[in-house]
Amino acid sequence: MDHPMHDAPLSEAFRAPAQKALAVALGITALYMVVEIIGGFLTGSLALLADAGDMATDAVSLGISLFAGWYAQKPPSTKNTFGTRRVEVLAALANGLTLWAMVGVIAHEAYLRLHHPPDVQGGGMLAVAIGGLLANLSCAWVLRRVRGRNLNVRGAYLHVLMDVWGSVGVILAAVIILLTGWRLADPLISFFICALVLRSSWQIVRESLHILMEGAPERLDSRDIASALAGVDGVLGMHDLHIWTLGSGFESLTCHLIVRRHDEARGTLEAAQAMLRDRFGLEHVTIQMEEQQLDTDGLRT
Repeated sequence: MDHPMHDAPLSEAFRAPAQKALAVALGITALYMVVEIIGGFLTGSLALLADAGDMATDAVSLGISLFAGWYAQKPPSTKNTFGTRRVEVLAALANGLTLWAMVGVIAHEAYLRLHHPPDVQGGGMLAVAIGGLLANLSCAWVLRRVRGRNLNVRGAYLHVLMDVWGSVGVILAAVIILLTGWRLADPLISFFICALVLRSSWQIVRESLHILMEGAPERLDSRDIASALAGVDGVLGMHDLHIWTLGSGFESLTCHLIVRRHDEARGTLEAAQAMLRDRFGLEHVTIQMEEQQLDTDGLRT
């Protein structure tokens, strides 16, 4: 018999602050992105334009994340029985892939500038970069408090966190140019920013693909869960254990448990559900209870 527990969607108490934080971060990022683009052209700094390009992708990323967070709240329907939670994972994947495209453009331009470094106005570059650092720190602070286990918000947070280091890199390049006049610092720092972006985006792309491939949540060990279920009083065996993530904060488990007699099934089921909830934080659980069968010789199997 099948006894699924009720869905455990992310509460509005979490979603509302997350959506608000994304909106605030989007406003800050979009505003200072324009400042950095103008500053990059006026100073001739590729590192500044690289950081502005990263902020542009962040603005798109935050916009996608904001939309996905809203769209994921749509209730289940006859065609989408799980609702639209998975859209947040798709948004995180899209954010990671757009960062890869941006890295390719910036790295190509940085390579060209290694051979023909243009004049860069270090003073203006430094002033704009410091402002960019403050803007990125503000966004990171806003998103850090609500990132939790929401892959969508965490992807946006990592975007912004890497921007913080990107701004630090631009500031370093500006200081080097001001003190030494070494113009190669600008494209070299651009490569550094690209490396940071690749590192953060790979983590998001990898985790998004893991979820889309119905992989078990990384915080859980399926072997530990199988062992814990086997240790529940009344459980004689288990098979067809599946654990996956549908969307941010929504993890599911299904399995078949074998019990000695049908009249013992309810107590064993309730014990298994309580253990999964209390020990592993799994609330969306569907367990099929099966009575131990007799073989042809009358022995139980």
